[in-house]
Amino acid sequence: MSGTDQGEAHLHRLVLFSDAVFAIAITLLAIEIHPPEHWNGIAHLMELMAPKLAAYTVSFAVVGIYWVSHRRIFSRLARANGVLDTLNFIVLGLIALLPLATELLWEQVSGQAFPVYVALVALIGLALAILWGYAAFIGKLAYPVGKPEAIFVMARVALLPGLMCGLSFFSLVHSWGWALMAALIVGVTALGRWVARLSKSPAMEAET
Repeated sequence: MSGTDQGEAHLHRLVLFSDAVFAIAITLLAIEIHPPEHWNGIAHLMELMAPKLAAYTVSFAVVGIYWVSHRRIFSRLARANGVLDTLNFIVLGLIALLPLATELLWEQVSGQAFPVYVALVALIGLALAILWGYAAFIGKLAYPVGKPEAIFVMARVALLPGLMCGLSFFSLVHSWGWALMAALIVGVTALGRWVARLSKSPAMEAET
């Protein structure tokens, strides 16, 4: 097997392992939800379960967003190496902490767990951005990509999930926060398309 084939096989196995960790993290989110011991009627049950279900919904969305981000990043890679393995293990280790952080949310007192949870989500984004930055700029593991697009991908991965997570909690208290989140998503999507076109322009391709 050639070096190129070994690198591709390495990358494929790394993706399969990562998908399994994401799937286990989502499964643990549901396993940790236990019904109350005493409840009287559906309305009372939903009232008691509301904090747990809200935390589960946010965490499910967080894991899903990071899985999509992880998949998109790895679809841009041509091969893997040991450094990428290490950085990916850091990302997955942080993802695996989300069930614990979710449990803190529904057991919190006076909202003390919110900053801890948001900090973990932001840290996952930072770790994933570092992974992409290494693959694109240092390790040269990615397929050719324009520099503006590579920088945009790194910034989006580092900042967007943490912002959306914080806005999700904010929107549970202030309903207009959902409109702000929608505007953020639309704005980032439009910016991403503009950066992609910029990276594919003849002048930019000549520079890369």
